[in-house]
Amino acid sequence: MKSIKIFLSIAALCIATVSFAQQKGPSYIGIGGGASLPLGNWSKSPSIVSTSGFVNDPNGYANTGVFVTVDGAWFFSKHFGIGGMFSYGTYRLKNVDSLSQGYQNSFDVDTTKTTPTNYKMVNFLPGLYFNYPLQKKLSITGRALIGFTYATTPQISVDVIDGGVDDGTFQQESASKTAFAFDIGAGLSYNIQKCLALNFKADYFYAKPDFKINNTHRNNAAGRLVTEYNQPLEALNFSLGITFLFCRK
Repeated sequence: MKSIKIFLSIAALCIATVSFAQQKGPSYIGIGGGASLPLGNWSKSPSIVSTSGFVNDPNGYANTGVFVTVDGAWFFSKHFGIGGMFSYGTYRLKNVDSLSQGYQNSFDVDTTKTTPTNYKMVNFLPGLYFNYPLQKKLSITGRALIGFTYATTPQISVDVIDGGVDDGTFQQESASKTAFAFDIGAGLSYNIQKCLALNFKADYFYAKPDFKINNTHRNNAAGRLVTEYNQPLEALNFSLGITFLFCRK
């Protein structure tokens, strides 16, 4: 009789374990990429730059960027899991001509040529993942992540030419900074095979690194002089991706 009770207890435990496992959401690993739309001061760029010069311009001149991601999650329940995302993004500058014109007017020279590199960001963001099936193949997904970003500002080189003579090039040097960041978003996932899904995601990203910026070969403070950039780097991200689901047999 005692053996029967032990057997029944073990059987009940196994059934409960299997039942719990069947209620877990679809753990996965995936890759994706898409477009990133900068927001706020980071995205602003006036069409005409002040000729009197100003220090630490809040305008970031960031154009629409592109990014790639690798992320994955392990679901400990039917709807919730834990995971993380690694991403890399790059953003060109816009309205570069307005920068050149501003420097030209400020330095009272014939022409200037402004040559920038890009903003770059590397992000590592762990956090909470969500999945809610709408039908057999279609699910609503979500995530709330917090972690770190390693961001780099552009290097901006300005070549000054006056009276047909090249007066040299000065630079706003690139600066890098690590800062806290968070990302929150939602999307749709569609199973094209049992263990393979396509997904669309929309996310809001925020970080605020305080960059300290050096300037070289510059003889005066006219034009746009940036020694610090302490503005939020925030963006709306839209991505498409593919995920491999760890399917249960």
